[in-house]
Amino acid sequence: MTHNLGFFHRLGIIIIEVLLFPITRLPRPLVRALASTLGTLSYYVLARRRKIATTNILRVQEAGALPKSLKGAKVARRSFGYLALTILDTLILHQRGFRYFKKRYSLEGRENMDEATGLASAKGVGLILLTAHIGNWELSPHVMREEFGLNLLTVGRTRDSKIIDELMISTRKSTGCTFVYKKDGVREMLKALKRGEAIGTLYDQAAMSKRESAPLEFMGRLAYTNMGPVRLGQKTGSILVPLFASRLKDINVFKIFPPIVPPNEPDGDWSLVTAQKLNDILEEFIRMNPEEWLWVHRRWKTPDGLEKDPRSF
Repeated sequence: MTHNLGFFHRLGIIIIEVLLFPITRLPRPLVRALASTLGTLSYYVLARRRKIATTNILRVQEAGALPKSLKGAKVARRSFGYLALTILDTLILHQRGFRYFKKRYSLEGRENMDEATGLASAKGVGLILLTAHIGNWELSPHVMREEFGLNLLTVGRTRDSKIIDELMISTRKSTGCTFVYKKDGVREMLKALKRGEAIGTLYDQAAMSKRESAPLEFMGRLAYTNMGPVRLGQKTGSILVPLFASRLKDINVFKIFPPIVPPNEPDGDWSLVTAQKLNDILEEFIRMNPEEWLWVHRRWKTPDGLEKDPRSF
């Protein structure tokens, strides 16, 4: 679904496309230098986001999930730079297509995805690919189609700007992905999984719905965790596959973890145990790449109406 844009919105898109053209044609070293500069400026200008990031890192260090030898301000500042690089790369992806990145990524754990697709085919179920805001996550659907022929259904929220919405949706759909808005997300994901298709979802942000979240351990703290993907797997028998991105110099490395297969008759604790396992997998990946995760999000906040646990903040 896309917006029915009026004349001025379409004119705005054209203007933005023209302005982006010289930026997305910069030599790669200049792209990285621009991202670093924008990230540093954002770190100092966006005081509220800087405080959230540095507080998150400090609290995680206090819990022992990150070494205290890490300089929190440096990790936060560099995470702003990596976020700027992801945004610039997404703009390049929009204007120049996936071809630009074909020699700029590598894959680890191919055998895990082969196992997952084989199991899904044999069982007649779908695939749930779970990723996070780390590395160049926006490339993930494109890589999955290029390497495994998967046309993912992805879900996103409505943005305040129709123009930005249109640009993001067209980028995500450029390799055959299906995009739906969050309000229709669960219904459309359930339909896709029942058809034996693949869906992709980001699961690392705080879940503020009391019904759809559970307080679980994450980075040494209590974090309200999105239970939706795990419950979808439990309901449909679909195979869960965690995968995350990181950077090695200028190569986007996508690591695929072993599939998680729901039992035929999962007990009542299966969803909680599995969600905790997914948190643990992501936590270990963040420890290896702390500067690449999105620290500017309030991951450990508590939903309204619930008593705040001392391990949340």
